[in-house]
Amino acid sequence: MACTSLIYAVTAVAALGGRSDLDTSRELHQTSLRQTQNAALLRRHLAAGGTAVYRRQRLSGVGSIEQLVTDDPPEPDSDKEVAKQVERIKKDAKTQMVDTEEEVVNDVSQKLKNPDDGPIYFWGQIIGALICLIIIFSVLFVWIRERWEKGAGAKEETASPRASATSLVHTMHSAELEELLNSKLSGLALHNIPGNFGLSAEAVSEQSSRYGLNRMTPPVKPHCLWLLMRQVFGGVFNSLLWFCVTAEIALASFMGADEADLVTPGILATVITLAGLLQWWTEQQAESMMNSLQQMQSADQVEVCRDGQSIKMQPEQLLPGDVVCIEAGQRVPADIRILGMTDTVLVDNSALTGESVAEPRRQEPIPVESGKPAPILLESSNVLFSGTSVVEGKLAGVVFATGDGTLLGKIAQGVQQARPRSSLEVQIEHFVHMIALTATCTGLLSLVANLLSPQKLSMEKVLLNSSTAFFTFVPEGLMPTVTFSLMISSRQMAKRQVLVRKIDAIETLGCVSILCSDKTGTLTSGKMTVTDLAIMESGSLTKLSLQEAQQTGATNDTLNKLVQGGLLNSSAQESAELQFVGSPTEVAIVSACRTIGGKSLQEVRGAAPQIYEIPFSSASKWMLTAHDSVEKTGQAMPSGSASVRLLLKGAPEFVVDCCKLSQQQLDAVTSCYEGYMALGKRVLCVAEYDFAAPANFEFKGSRRQDVNFPLSNYNLLGVFAIEDPPKPGVADSILSMREAGCQTVMVTGDHPNTAFAIARRIGIFAEAEAVEGRDFHAITGARIESQGVPPEGISLAEVAADSSLAPGCAEFWKMCVKHTHVFARVSPLNKQAIVQAYQQFSGQIVAMTGDGVNDAPALKEAEVGIAMGIRGTEVAKEAADIVLLDDDLRSVAAGMEQGRLCAENLRKSILYTMCSKVPQALPTFAQLLGIPVALTTVQVILIDIGTDIWTAIAYAAQPPEASLMQRKPRHPRRDSIVNGSMLLYSFAYIGVIQSLCCWASFFYMPEMWKLFSKTEIPVVYSASEKIAIQAGTTMYYWALVCGQIGAAFAATTTSMSLASYGIPNQWLNFFIVLEFCCSALVIYIPSLQHAFGMRALTKQQLAVGSMALFLIILVDEIRKIWVRRADAALPKPPQTLPAKGAQKGDEEAEALETIPDIGGSA
Repeated sequence: MACTSLIYAVTAVAALGGRSDLDTSRELHQTSLRQTQNAALLRRHLAAGGTAVYRRQRLSGVGSIEQLVTDDPPEPDSDKEVAKQVERIKKDAKTQMVDTEEEVVNDVSQKLKNPDDGPIYFWGQIIGALICLIIIFSVLFVWIRERWEKGAGAKEETASPRASATSLVHTMHSAELEELLNSKLSGLALHNIPGNFGLSAEAVSEQSSRYGLNRMTPPVKPHCLWLLMRQVFGGVFNSLLWFCVTAEIALASFMGADEADLVTPGILATVITLAGLLQWWTEQQAESMMNSLQQMQSADQVEVCRDGQSIKMQPEQLLPGDVVCIEAGQRVPADIRILGMTDTVLVDNSALTGESVAEPRRQEPIPVESGKPAPILLESSNVLFSGTSVVEGKLAGVVFATGDGTLLGKIAQGVQQARPRSSLEVQIEHFVHMIALTATCTGLLSLVANLLSPQKLSMEKVLLNSSTAFFTFVPEGLMPTVTFSLMISSRQMAKRQVLVRKIDAIETLGCVSILCSDKTGTLTSGKMTVTDLAIMESGSLTKLSLQEAQQTGATNDTLNKLVQGGLLNSSAQESAELQFVGSPTEVAIVSACRTIGGKSLQEVRGAAPQIYEIPFSSASKWMLTAHDSVEKTGQAMPSGSASVRLLLKGAPEFVVDCCKLSQQQLDAVTSCYEGYMALGKRVLCVAEYDFAAPANFEFKGSRRQDVNFPLSNYNLLGVFAIEDPPKPGVADSILSMREAGCQTVMVTGDHPNTAFAIARRIGIFAEAEAVEGRDFHAITGARIESQGVPPEGISLAEVAADSSLAPGCAEFWKMCVKHTHVFARVSPLNKQAIVQAYQQFSGQIVAMTGDGVNDAPALKEAEVGIAMGIRGTEVAKEAADIVLLDDDLRSVAAGMEQGRLCAENLRKSILYTMCSKVPQALPTFAQLLGIPVALTTVQVILIDIGTDIWTAIAYAAQPPEASLMQRKPRHPRRDSIVNGSMLLYSFAYIGVIQSLCCWASFFYMPEMWKLFSKTEIPVVYSASEKIAIQAGTTMYYWALVCGQIGAAFAATTTSMSLASYGIPNQWLNFFIVLEFCCSALVIYIPSLQHAFGMRALTKQQLAVGSMALFLIILVDEIRKIWVRRADAALPKPPQTLPAKGAQKGDEEAEALETIPDIGGSA
């Protein structure tokens, strides 16, 4: 009976404990002396078989509180047990509270009626232990798997691609290729297909087992549930928050608490889960990159020669050594070395190189000069790459790489590599370390203070007080604040035609210091256009822009002849949709000529039918057409002869050599086309010759040496200057980014001269930089291959860390990242190496723009990958973090500004959130001095998650305080969003002011000083005193809310006065009003009063508490006045010669850099 009674006594203690509304998450699970006495009464009732009679008796020495007593004699053994309980309670905290008389009577009476009610601690402990184990297991599982994936990725990661046997196929003859690929190739030509060429049956079996199918290995896609788990349980900050949740649940389960103590961990767990779920859902909208890459592979059947037979097969069945035939219009199914072809073969390599001009191909091996490295494979003109397409001609060749071994497959491997950590991830981790250190020190300090306290607190009370001090400094609302802020910023960027696929890339974009930009389609329009013309008129050369030529039009006979020549001497055709089809250069000339002349292509060609053509050849660099020069007007032709108009178009050197020109005219023409070439333009000349062809004349020949018609004494008609022109606004955007501290570097597959000329025109290369590092201003891919590739098995990161591993490679990249403005003729893997070099050798934050498959590895490697939305391929878009929907580089500059604004507002948001931590933590320490509870944990949660989080999110809509693009970019590893000076501002400045206001308001309330003066141990409060304490906590809460609103206004600007800046953020204003309304509801609504331990305040008390708001604003305005005066007193920097239009911006940037980093500058 005694054991049963003791069990019921303990159960009653738990049921009656924690009924105080003053602290629903710490004090509720503490038993008191009065509760133990009531439990003893219950035990006696049970011992007497439930027949004891109870009456009320006033307890002397404790005011008006009455006690239930009985006249039944106690059991000796039970009295001893109760005495032990009473003795333990006497050692509890000085500020212990007891239930009021009515609560005691009601609880005991209810327990007498239903003795089985109340918490069952055994099952509660089991459930709590299971929840803790699940959380710990989840966090550890995510941590271990991430480390394992990182280690596995490091093992699979290869160093820069090395030269292999197949990388030299472009230099080999048929006999060497035959030995390398185990295939019959000697004597192979386009006219003797199929012959006895290709793989034998035995070779097919051997190659098939060695290489497998011609398909790229798909990446292992992580399961969506794993991605969700990583978002919720991964990361340093989430680990810290889950530690808090686990500790709260453990204390609530094993320290004798009831369900009310689970409110705090429940809310915190919900916030963490929802924040992770939101980010997971956002990033799950992206599709697989590999699908886009596989879609580029050929699906049509291919003609293949095997063992002397010609067969059709699927591209997946191709093997290295197979002989294939490709015609115009077909997509290339594998990497192929050309061995036979028609006179002209043009290939569209734009999917790999990003360049719009179709490139000619040849079949001869590429010669290698003695002592010099072989040309890189990507630049070879006798090779076709998987994913490209043939636009003209027919060819036969041998497959030398399939599947993952192709250039496209290597690009796919680069895309699969892990993306570098964003700057926001790095800074959040840095912030977590600072907060963890602060919270741990605070918790340990509280632990020592509680252990050394003269109150001799129980271990449960010591742990609870220490954990409260620790949890107070953890910003529970940080992750949802960051997530919502970034989502709001992404919506703002969407209005600027910038689609954000990875939301933390917004903040990183504001930190970018190097922008590696593709040329075609990004800096230029991506469409070849005639920009200038020159006509030979009356013995002199006249230059015209395209606009001037349109205005002149039909009034100039020479211009009309040039226009006719451009329309007639062209391989371009007009489609049914009235669009020109052909090579980009031909389309550009025909489009310009139709615009100038006003006549359609069919009309001009119908009037002068073509009777002979020599197509354009990359070897000869010219083309010729012969036309009937008599219009169809019904006039009779002279007997015995025919007048034929010969039109010659081609490279200036060849065409000029075929013309009759005086020395003065020759000098003028030479100066003209050389000037256009210096601007990066492609120049073609057009000349004509009136040929009196004999009767039955047959045109023959295709070279200057074997033609049977004249190729001299031609009349020069004029010159076409063609280019892929820079986009409008590009030069201004580059200047704007340069003023903002971001250098633009051109990375292109185009010719170095063309690329460098464009770079000069758009401002990438400044004339003031022309002296230093001249040899490194423009670097080609061949030079990177020869000087910038580290030794086998060594990565660029290792070379950057230890230059002794490859001194020449390290020195080369150090010079490149310092002086280079243009990287030309680079391969996709070269682009990736360039991004790595800027990251590793100069510590820059790199953004990469691109639109082609060739850009995908570099887009993935950069901290911010930016793809073009209109021109960009799906592969580039999937590899990128940000997509420019309008393909406008100005959107990058606008996005950079938005990224800096996002960082600045995020800093202000965190600054505002951290200001309340000191006044939230001090009440825990104040209890050691005998001060009643000033702020309960539920009220802390109400402030952090109920009101502060929404005000913090509203900062995402804050307009900039000053010109953000006149500042240098903030390096995330050297200047974090949250730094020591910011914590000093939050804790030692605003936090101290808030604390003083809160304590002044607390002791302003009636009886607070009287309650503080109580000295008995344990302290027993009457019902009226408990009500007074509740009113005091309400006053402390109200003063803290007002102080936070004051902090919200103070953090709005760094140095600018609110009187001049105003309150333009309507969302912030709305949530401040909402915060007032929320506080009023919990203070004055009875049901909410009971839930949060509040009491109604009078108007006078509200006015006193609100003084915190005005005091903080006033003090911070004084600080801002001092900051502005200090800035004005600084000496002006010496004047320099800035770039055009940048002087004013540089002065503003210098002034902004002098502002102390306290709460706001990005």
